[in-house]
Amino acid sequence: MILQIKGPLPRKSLSESVYDALLENILSGALAAGTEVSEVALAEALRVSRTPVHEAVGRLMKDGLLVQEPPRTLVVARFRREDAVEIYEMRQLLEASAARRAAKLIAADTLRALRAAADALDRERDAPDWTARALDFDLRFHDAIADASGNRRLHADISRYRLLVRAFCRLTGTRENLLDALQEHRAILAALEARDAAGAARLAAAHVDNRFKVTLAQLFPEDA
Repeated sequence: MILQIKGPLPRKSLSESVYDALLENILSGALAAGTEVSEVALAEALRVSRTPVHEAVGRLMKDGLLVQEPPRTLVVARFRREDAVEIYEMRQLLEASAARRAAKLIAADTLRALRAAADALDRERDAPDWTARALDFDLRFHDAIADASGNRRLHADISRYRLLVRAFCRLTGTRENLLDALQEHRAILAALEARDAAGAARLAAAHVDNRFKVTLAQLFPEDA
């Protein structure tokens, strides 16, 4: 098993470091969907004991990124069209609710920071690192709204479903799609700045639906 590891594992907690390393390998595609995973092989590759690997694998199974197939084979999850439908339906419900709540609760300095970042991306479209910055902003934008909802459980569920779609985002993150997503983010941001709860919820739901249509067309074209 070949893992992409950037230097020695940081010693925050060892199981946390192992989790982060495996998560990065799954989301980057280094551990592709359907890849068989062995805790023994992972421990050897990461040069750690079985215990932190077992704990990290348990978390990834709860996240839905690792699954156990008969008889007892652990593999990186394969996402089918019906999985994508269910994931994006949940995202739409959760993120619309978060945007509705955040419109009343989000701090003014958070809005200013998001506006500055969105405006910079809009101005600097020709920057060589624009795509990477746009993907980073997407993560930051959605997390800020989830956090501003004021509901820790809602925030946690949004984070979980966003984790599941990060591989989709990596695979569909073309410049054109990221430009479209940025304009949708800017529209949601304007509604938040106006403290328009209904508008923010509607635009957030439409944004998730648009991203789902892109995912369907690009990753499941026979079903689009």
